[in-house]
Amino acid sequence: MALPQLTKAGNAYTPFTFEKGRFLPVSEPDQPRQLRGIAGGGQVKIADLGDPEEYFDIIINRVSKTNRDNLEGFITDSTVNYSENTFTFVDENSTSHTVRWWSDNLNNPQVKGGLYNLRLILRKEIT
Repeated sequence: MALPQLTKAGNAYTPFTFEKGRFLPVSEPDQPRQLRGIAGGGQVKIADLGDPEEYFDIIINRVSKTNRDNLEGFITDSTVNYSENTFTFVDENSTSHTVRWWSDNLNNPQVKGGLYNLRLILRKEIT
């Protein structure tokens, strides 16, 4: 299996390759876009708002400072600029996905041994 990778044309850090694979179990949740409620008479009411949203929850533990710094450089580069622009995520099966950075913050804490834990959420673009 290939290591996961992020790419974006013109990005100073592209291609960014994670130095390890994702922490198992790999989580890729689908979130339905529906409003659910109960009417006054107890009947269930559902409003379907479109295609479900797909996410890639990426957790990679104990990577080098260089790998952490390059990931943060990729995300903050003006070609990506956090969630503003899309980029390509290539998973372990070499499948390409157009995504946006969807994490609430950029926080990759240092752990024992001078290594870092990476956690980011990517939202697959709905086409």
